[in-house]
Amino acid sequence: MSIDGRWEIILSSPIGEQKGELTIRSTGSGFTGSMVQDGTTLEITDGRVDGDKISWSVAVTSPMKLTLKSTATVSGDTMTGKAKPGIMPGMSFTGTRVG
Repeated sequence: MSIDGRWEIILSSPIGEQKGELTIRSTGSGFTGSMVQDGTTLEITDGRVDGDKISWSVAVTSPMKLTLKSTATVSGDTMTGKAKPGIMPGMSFTGTRVG
């Protein structure tokens, strides 16, 4: 299963829907890439692939410093998952591959 490409993400947050973009490049059983949110590019770390499930982290610096840990299930050109910002409750998201 290929996860490579550019993905448009819609995150359901307490302040409403937040749009972002993931760029993923697989590397064996893992992946690298970046996440763009509100014009800020964050590098993906600890990208892992396990069958149709993927997980990764990004270090957020604004509006506060925290690690955003995400997990998702990929099916073709769509993904569904959950993002957990630090100690705060997790938020669900959906993604569509656009490139």
